[in-house]
Amino acid sequence: MKKNKLKLQTCYMCGAPATSREHIPPLCLFPEEKDVQTSMFRNNLITVPSCDLHNAKKSKDDEFLMANLAGIVGNNVIGFIHMQTKVKRALERKGNNFLDAIMKDRLQSNLKGSSGKTYPVLIGKPDLPRLHSCFKHIAHGLYRHKFGSRFEGTSHILIDFVTYESEKAETYKLLCRKRFEMEPQKLQTEGNTPEIFKYEFFDPDEFGLIAMKMTFYNGAVVFVSFQPTTAKEPQNLMTELIKSGIPLSVFFDDGSQFYLNKEKGEV
Repeated sequence: MKKNKLKLQTCYMCGAPATSREHIPPLCLFPEEKDVQTSMFRNNLITVPSCDLHNAKKSKDDEFLMANLAGIVGNNVIGFIHMQTKVKRALERKGNNFLDAIMKDRLQSNLKGSSGKTYPVLIGKPDLPRLHSCFKHIAHGLYRHKFGSRFEGTSHILIDFVTYESEKAETYKLLCRKRFEMEPQKLQTEGNTPEIFKYEFFDPDEFGLIAMKMTFYNGAVVFVSFQPTTAKEPQNLMTELIKSGIPLSVFFDDGSQFYLNKEKGEV
């Protein structure tokens, strides 16, 4: 009965006939019982119908995402434990090639915690296109889980825990962060294991655009914007000024300021 039901469903990403169900986010992000002495973090996880291409054949991307996320400075103790157990085993098993795939131009540094203790950290450049692809899959899976249909349209990803080389992308990221911080609407936090992963959807705006915030290990944040094919192209003054390339200043009530389309040399 379950097998026949699955055949009637389609992949959350491409619409091909579903052959399995995929964990959203990937199962490897959730600690195993042997590492945390409990199975509670792997109970009642989100799954969506998937084809082979968007499930089993992207297992390397799932492991890549796990290694990038678990070690983010600012994560909770569960992320730290995951880094010291499952991620450490993967690094020891795969060696430097795996580390090279995670981070380029690595530098070892030390970070002083609030207690005064110093911790070794790695600083480098992540594979941003691959990270964006990983988060796009999670975002589309959550859309399928939330609304019961495959997302059709354009989605945009901004990763809060990286520093973008593009000044415009970095400014957009900071604007998104401020926008979520100042949102007056009380958002519903979803996710059965919020210590590992939680997410929040905004209601569609006047153009039909939908925003979402994903948080991993209470420290790593990713912003998502869904623009369905049925949505209207945003037509407001700020959007038009940004598109035009005209220098634009954005001020918030708390005194913070953001500048877009700055000319070279302008402060």
